[in-house]
Amino acid sequence: MRVLQAYKSRKYLQRILLTISILMVFVLILSSMVLHYSTETRVVQMQKEANRKVMNQINHNISYMQEIVRNQALTIYNDNQIFFTLMSSQEQEEIDIINGIRLMNKAQESSAFLHSVMIYNGHMDKIYALGFLAENLKDHYMAENIAKQLQNKQKLPQMQLIPMNLSKRENSVDFFSMIIYESFNDINDHESALVVNVKPEWIFANLKAVNDFAIPGESDVFIMDRNGQVVLSGNERNVPELNGLTEALAAYQAKHEGKFGSFSESFGSSGKYMVSYMQMGVGGWNAISVQPYHAVLGGIYEMRMTSIYVIVCFLLLSIALSILIAHKLYKPVEQMLAGIRNHAGEGADPVNRSKDELSYVTNVYSLMAQKLSLVTNEQDKQRNIVHNYHLRSIITGSSSYTKDHFRDCVTQNGLAIVPDGFIWLVLIKIDQYAEFVSRTSDNERKLYSFAISNIAEEIMSPSPFRSEIADMRNDHLVMIVSREAGTATSFEEVESLLTRIQDIVKGYYKLSLTMTTSELIRGHEAITVQYGLAIQHSMYRLVFGKGQMITPERVKPNNERFEYSFPPEQEKKLSEAIRTNDLEAMESLVSIIITQVSAYHYDHILHGILQLVDIVKTTIRDMNKLRVASVSVDLSALSRQVLEKETLGEIEQLIHQVCREIHEKLQNSEQDKNTVLMDAIKEIVATNYGDMNLSLQGIASMLRMTPAYVGRMFKQSEIVSVGEYINEVRLSRALEYLETKNFSIKEIMELVGYLNESTFFKLFKKKYGVTPKEYRLKRNIS
Repeated sequence: MRVLQAYKSRKYLQRILLTISILMVFVLILSSMVLHYSTETRVVQMQKEANRKVMNQINHNISYMQEIVRNQALTIYNDNQIFFTLMSSQEQEEIDIINGIRLMNKAQESSAFLHSVMIYNGHMDKIYALGFLAENLKDHYMAENIAKQLQNKQKLPQMQLIPMNLSKRENSVDFFSMIIYESFNDINDHESALVVNVKPEWIFANLKAVNDFAIPGESDVFIMDRNGQVVLSGNERNVPELNGLTEALAAYQAKHEGKFGSFSESFGSSGKYMVSYMQMGVGGWNAISVQPYHAVLGGIYEMRMTSIYVIVCFLLLSIALSILIAHKLYKPVEQMLAGIRNHAGEGADPVNRSKDELSYVTNVYSLMAQKLSLVTNEQDKQRNIVHNYHLRSIITGSSSYTKDHFRDCVTQNGLAIVPDGFIWLVLIKIDQYAEFVSRTSDNERKLYSFAISNIAEEIMSPSPFRSEIADMRNDHLVMIVSREAGTATSFEEVESLLTRIQDIVKGYYKLSLTMTTSELIRGHEAITVQYGLAIQHSMYRLVFGKGQMITPERVKPNNERFEYSFPPEQEKKLSEAIRTNDLEAMESLVSIIITQVSAYHYDHILHGILQLVDIVKTTIRDMNKLRVASVSVDLSALSRQVLEKETLGEIEQLIHQVCREIHEKLQNSEQDKNTVLMDAIKEIVATNYGDMNLSLQGIASMLRMTPAYVGRMFKQSEIVSVGEYINEVRLSRALEYLETKNFSIKEIMELVGYLNESTFFKLFKKKYGVTPKEYRLKRNIS
């Protein structure tokens, strides 16, 4: 029990034992199977070859026996005293017949293998039989049966041994017959014939004698004639069911050519047999050998049992050996487990709770690795915090460091800065930062900053420059680029490396970076001052756009332009363009003002942009005071929206959008105003068309507008003038009166506001093609 308990807790040892044992069993079984298979194949091949030799011997013996019988038959046939006496077509003397029968009997008795001799005289229909077919014996009926077969038109095969089963016993033969007719043609015309019958035992004894050389007592050889009939000797104990054997033999011969063949087949309950056959040169016979498969492979089966005993003994020895080997292999594992248990800090045995000893070791290692990783990460965090702290201290308070203090800080904290070298500061800003913050978390922003720092380090490390990046915990990073003093240094080298950083970050992370560089710093005391200048210069992203490299040389023209005045003429033109709703002029003036403002100092740029916004807002406010319907454009948040933009291009697009909105609102307002004015004019004309003094001046006076403005607006909207419209209304009313009233032409003229009859007739005919009188006459006639 103690041994089992010890093995139960040692799961890895169990696996070693099982693996070695299973491997040995597998190798032994596989090798035994291969050995037995190859041996069985070889034995079967050897048996087939032995069967071939036996069949060849049987074929030779039976062919020889047939030749003996043929010679005997020809001897009798060629004896003239027998042939002419017993086969003659004429009646013979009794003494001659007796003499012929005596000679035939003498020939039959001289051969021990002859069963009987028979002559059938077809001319006289007489039978002369000797031996077992004699007339006074019980088998004489067989002679009569033979005579009946000899009377057939189709002759039986001549000069060949033919098995005769006249007693009708199943798969048996009474004797083998050799027939010689008078002639050798195929058609029988009452011909006489000599029949020599051979004892079957003579042939079967020969078959048995040869077969005993193969597997005595376990195999049988028999004959199949040309008609497929099986001829047995009578002692076939090993022959399977004949129908199945015949079908299997026919199927095999149909697929394989050659005189000899051998195959294995199972025949129902009879078991498996090896069947060999050979086509013989005697009457189309087949000699067939049948051997039980277990008899052929009897020695193999005995060897198999011996192999099993040997394998079992070998396995017992191998198990003992595997235990010894497994313990040797397991010893290092056991020592390792003992050491781990001393330091694992677990009360109970942890191996029992794991899959095996190695799983336990893996679990302990994973736990220790996690603890080590936590400690390492915490150390890295602390180190990074200290590292970043010193970098920010240098950037924001470099003037407080003495030269030695600065050198010690760089050395002790492992900062990649050349203490006495040349230094550049690079301010790195992520463009569209507000959008970037809205779509990322704080941890994701830290990861992006870490990625930018790694990319910068990878790009700068192969170069002669040393670099450090500090996260200033705001919207930007600061890179400190330094190089040994006294070396040939140009900013173009630094700029090309920074451009590569911009391209890689944009390609991988789809982030656009704007970089602002400081002037060349020759002493660490100026770092903080240059950092403040770099922050101011980075504001000029508003002018230069996103993803740019902003250098002190690029911003110098802007910084030198402190004198600022907003262009008053552009202010007046913009206000007038808004009042007149001239969109093209509005957009053009906005672009001109922004271009002019962009050349000034950053503070003046912001002031100018805000003043531009104020002009738009003030103009709209003044217009709404004088208008009945105000322009509903929301400009309250425009100043804030402008300040949120990062470039002048974006600000320009925003103000252009506001101008288009103002234009659309004013255009809709004008259209509404024109519609109201047109409706008022049309209503006045429809009401006062009978007033002979109705005119443009009268309508303008009613509307309290100038005649020129009313006439222009009506012409633009209706395509026709006010006077033309008055005439159209008057003439349509006159036509209506002509159709519906019995007033005179003069009365109708006065009703619609005309004084001069000629003028009325002229205008009516111009519009309708006929005078009022002609129109009324045609209407009355129709």
